[in-house]
Amino acid sequence: MKKITFAIFALIISATSLTSCDNEPIDSTVDLSNPENPSNPGGGSSSGDYWPTAINNEWTYSQNGTAQPPMKMIGNEVFNNKTYFKFAPISGTGTGSTATATTWLNKNNGVYSLKTGDLDIGVPGMSGTMTGFEYVILKDNIAVNETWTGTYSQNTTYTGIPPITQTTTYTGKILEKDATVTVDGETYTNVIKMHMNQQTSLMGTSFAIVNTEYWYAKDVGVIKTKTFSGTATYESILIDYILN
Repeated sequence: MKKITFAIFALIISATSLTSCDNEPIDSTVDLSNPENPSNPGGGSSSGDYWPTAINNEWTYSQNGTAQPPMKMIGNEVFNNKTYFKFAPISGTGTGSTATATTWLNKNNGVYSLKTGDLDIGVPGMSGTMTGFEYVILKDNIAVNETWTGTYSQNTTYTGIPPITQTTTYTGKILEKDATVTVDGETYTNVIKMHMNQQTSLMGTSFAIVNTEYWYAKDVGVIKTKTFSGTATYESILIDYILN
C-alpha cells in the first residue's frame, strides 16, 4: 500500500493535506525518555513567535500548484498539564486507502511540538489503527547550524494482522535566521529556514527517509515547505492566512 502521507510528520506545518507518496504510513508515540522530547525544551530564550496560536487562526496553502483546504485552529486542550492548540481534522486518500488525522500544537519558550492523535485507516479489505505521535518540529531559541534530535516508536494494527512496530529518528537543523523571503508575491522578513531529516526503520531495516525544508516567518507561521521523499518532491507555499 502506498503511504497515505509523508506529511503525517508535518501535517500542519507543511499543509500538504495527506498526500500520497511511495513509502508506507508512518505513525508513532513520543519517547518521553529522550532529552529532546517536548517536556524538555532546552536551548535559550525564544527569538519570537513563529507560529501564532489563537482560535480561528487559519492558513491556506498551495501544494505543487493546487490549493489545499485551509488549516484552521479550532480550540485548545490540555495534555500533561500543557496547553495545545487543536487544528481541524484533516482527511486524505492514497491509492485505495483513507485516513483522518487530528493535530495539536504546543509552544514552550521557543520549542514547537506537534502532537498527532491516533489514525483510523482503511485499505481495500481491511481496516486498521495507527498510534499517534508527538515530536519537536522547530526550535527558534537556538543558533544557525545548531541541531536537535529525537527518537520515537510507532505501532500499526490492521484487522487480522499482528501489530507492526516502527522506529523513527529525526534531526532538525537551523539553516538561516532573520532571512527575507518572497512567497506568492509577498515578502516576509525575520524568516527562519530549517531542515528536518526523518528516518524510519522496521525490525532494524530502514525503509523510509524523508527530508524537508521549512520556512517560518515571524508572527505569520509556515510560509513554505519543500519535501523530498524517495524520487518525489512536494512544495507547499502560503497563499492566504487569517490571524486573530
